[in-house]
Amino acid sequence: MLRFFVALWAAKLVMFINKLRGNLRDDWPGLLAFKICPRFLAYIKKPKLVITVTGTNGKTTTSNLINDFLCEQGLSVSHNDWGANLYAGFALNLMRTVNIFNKTKMDASILEADELTLDQTMTMIEPNYIVVTNICKDSLRRNGHPENIFNHVNKTFENLGNKTVAILNGNDPISSNLAKGSKRVYYSINDLKLNPNENIVRDISICPICEGEIKYNYRHYRHIGDFFCDTCSYKTPESKYFVNSADLNGRTMVVHEGDEYTEYPLISDNIFNAFNVLSCIAILRELKYEKNEIADFLARQKVTEFRETIVEFNGIKYYTFGAKSQNVSAASTVFEYMAKEPSKKDVVLLLDELYDRNHPPETVTWLYETDYEFLNSPNINKIIVGGRMFLNHKLRMLLAGIDSDKMICLEDEDEIVNYVSTEGIEKVYVLFEIDYVTKARKMRDKIVEKAKEKVSR
Repeated sequence: MLRFFVALWAAKLVMFINKLRGNLRDDWPGLLAFKICPRFLAYIKKPKLVITVTGTNGKTTTSNLINDFLCEQGLSVSHNDWGANLYAGFALNLMRTVNIFNKTKMDASILEADELTLDQTMTMIEPNYIVVTNICKDSLRRNGHPENIFNHVNKTFENLGNKTVAILNGNDPISSNLAKGSKRVYYSINDLKLNPNENIVRDISICPICEGEIKYNYRHYRHIGDFFCDTCSYKTPESKYFVNSADLNGRTMVVHEGDEYTEYPLISDNIFNAFNVLSCIAILRELKYEKNEIADFLARQKVTEFRETIVEFNGIKYYTFGAKSQNVSAASTVFEYMAKEPSKKDVVLLLDELYDRNHPPETVTWLYETDYEFLNSPNINKIIVGGRMFLNHKLRMLLAGIDSDKMICLEDEDEIVNYVSTEGIEKVYVLFEIDYVTKARKMRDKIVEKAKEKVSR
């Protein structure tokens, strides 16, 4: 334990120095603690409530909602909301909750967690709840394939046993099969008649029990839906929190829980955020918060500005919209949303991960597993691509059957503003790699300024 306290005190000192400098989100204190004491996460005292949120997509939105609700309820909460979802971020998060004598001083910790390191970290932390949003096809470089992700997450639950409650997406045939030795609480959504597009790459085709074929009564998007195996009993589990009906355009859904039906607001008009809201409702109801409290809270929420912003000028709405490059499922889901969102629009792609210092690409194979075919939609007026990978994107769009007349592909991103329409459209979407939110907002603002110049002439 002496080694632990040396690590705690040294890291606390660095935290204090960072506070004086106004740098509260530097992971260095957590990294220092881990280097001095590799078992630091096991020894540090935990708050009474620790909630971990993980999954391929949706964990940031879900963890933010949970954190904001608990804070509104008057709880003191530590949340790694700056994106540090590995060892150092967890250590810094938990250090905020204790004093120099390792005594807890906060009520709760919310941990957004990377899937692949979950088994190495959560076994030491032993959270009360782990929310799994989904397991999907992700970056080949970082995560390999969905089965690899599943194995890491499942090992976590095997190590934790009944110490942790699993909150699982019942519509996901991959993640719903997790945590067989733990208490499992499922959430799912009824058929909303969304008529989802078919994906190039299926995240799961074979039943994990008998290797039969996975089929669907209905799908929401990708492999998320009401599934069954035609050769064994594997199927969508019964959910405690079940969306009976939803109006995505009106941003409401009705959740069936026990014998009651409750209407909850949604934070956006897309199905993937409906699942994020539902997972938030599930964990908050498990914590015994009242339905009306949750509904009132959700009515005042919106998608985090990190992922989506909007500016309106001269009758056109200009958006920045997060779309992870190298993440096949995230990019494809956003492309499908672009195609089905009914407004006439220009789409700007800023998905050039050559500049991503944290996750530099090894291959461009993700382009050919991502459903660029979805962008071949009459609702999309023009697709403008910028960055050094512009020819890769152009080739992929040509292979997707998109008319070359609808494409403008430029190496110099600064030239994009000259090609965005100012008439005949209703919206402009700037789709960006999420590590470059500032760049996307600057691009959106330049586009708006260019539109203003045209009006003033």
